[in-house]
Amino acid sequence: MAFRMSLSSRKLLVGTALVGGAALAGVTGRTPSAQANGWDHDRDRDREPERYAIALWGDMPYNALGKQQYPNLLADVNDSDIAFSIFDGDLKAGGDGPCTDENVYAPAQKAFASLRQPMIWLPGDNDWTDCWGRYGAGTSLPGADDPIERLNHERALFASTPYSLGQRKLRLTRQSSQGGAHAIYSENVRWKLGPVVYIGLDVQGSNDNYPYAGVDGESRPQAEIDRQRAEEVARKAANISWLNEGFAYANKVHAAGVMVVFQADLNFNNEQHLADTRSYDAFPDYIAALKAVTLAFPGQVALVHGDSHYFKVDKPLNTDQGGIVSNFTRLETFGSRNTHWVKATIDLRNPNIFTFEPQIVVPNAD
Repeated sequence: MAFRMSLSSRKLLVGTALVGGAALAGVTGRTPSAQANGWDHDRDRDREPERYAIALWGDMPYNALGKQQYPNLLADVNDSDIAFSIFDGDLKAGGDGPCTDENVYAPAQKAFASLRQPMIWLPGDNDWTDCWGRYGAGTSLPGADDPIERLNHERALFASTPYSLGQRKLRLTRQSSQGGAHAIYSENVRWKLGPVVYIGLDVQGSNDNYPYAGVDGESRPQAEIDRQRAEEVARKAANISWLNEGFAYANKVHAAGVMVVFQADLNFNNEQHLADTRSYDAFPDYIAALKAVTLAFPGQVALVHGDSHYFKVDKPLNTDQGGIVSNFTRLETFGSRNTHWVKATIDLRNPNIFTFEPQIVVPNAD
């Protein structure tokens, strides 16, 4: 794996892990997102590329330093040869004030609108589950302190159309478009480009919004805890349904790879060494679902998440016999103090399909 240090107006290359060498535009003649009305797989599948790159980041901007550094990252993404980018959740630090339009959502809209290529947003726990005041005085405000209402507000701002954010658009399939029991989950998305199907889910840190009194700062009345638990149970059912449907679609279209993206660090194998299982007991259901669909899928599977703010690429999913599920790779993106991003190169000629490269934004490195 290579490490590249980058800046919007110039690139300092200290290595490379790219496979094949040709840029996306060189494969397709133009980037697939260049159409004003967006890329549409059903209409444009005959021009889909076999090789391209995307940008992955989340958990930012955090605190005053992160807000100062964030424009450097956005400029760097704009200066890169990517087909689209994915934001895997958390628009602010937990302690960065209340979840109001002025403080959180309007700056995020402005940042995302500055990106020239399509950008897909996914929610994070600091955006909504923690808006009740988990992080103390100054982090909640009446009218912006109900987590469920805040998630609905985010849906209206970031997930109200069948297209991505960004100046160029990517056409998406949203779970909400199917109606029925899961009609509210517009943040759950799916799309395909070239050999890969992408699945975005609303899976959250803070134990996926399944709280316990006295755990992780929880101080709300039991009735409110029960209301949030009911939200988590319903959303988890929608998430797992959307995951299964996405893999069924990937098998139907003979995709070579699937990338699943959400915010939460699932704490595979209790790698965080947490003593209280109530801090992460909402996550095993997701791990079991990922394991089932991966074992049944003939291609490569990548899980991309944020939450823990530590760049890593590993194989954390185990078989029943204790070995690794070899076609499953986890990428955890940068975040918090480290305002950098990750480039994923998708290449049908690469047996692993996915190659991940950390992109270190030079002025943010100190």
